[in-house]
Amino acid sequence: MRDIIVYGKLERREKGFRVSDPGLKAAVTAAVFAVALVSVFVGYVCPFRALTGVSCLGCGMTHAVRELLAGDLSAAVAQHGMVWTLPVLWLYFCADFRLLKDRRCNAGALAAILIGWIADYCLRTFL
Repeated sequence: MRDIIVYGKLERREKGFRVSDPGLKAAVTAAVFAVALVSVFVGYVCPFRALTGVSCLGCGMTHAVRELLAGDLSAAVAQHGMVWTLPVLWLYFCADFRLLKDRRCNAGALAAILIGWIADYCLRTFL
C-alpha cells in the first residue's frame, strides 16, 4: 500500500499495475485480436527476426495460433510450446493481473509462465 494525495485528500492505493477501466480492457482486447487475426490469415514476419536473423521468444506463435484455430492442439504445441498460456495471460489482464487471491501466488504464476517461455525458447533455439 502507498499513500497518495489526490485533490487534497489522502488516499491509500495498492501497489501494482491495474487496468480497471472496462472500456480500455475491451479496446486492448479488440486490438490484440484484430492484429492476431490479420497476422494469422494474411501472414506476418517477425520484425526482430527480420532485423537480427535470430528467433525471438514469440517466434512460432502465429503458426501455433493458426493450428489452434484449426483445432489441432498437438500441432499448435509443436509450433510453440507455450501457446496454452495465451488464454491464461488474457485472463490475468482482465483481472488486473490479480487472478489469484494472494499477491505472491499471482507473482509466482506469472514468473512460472515467464520461465516457461524462456525454457521453451532455449529448447527451440539450442536443441
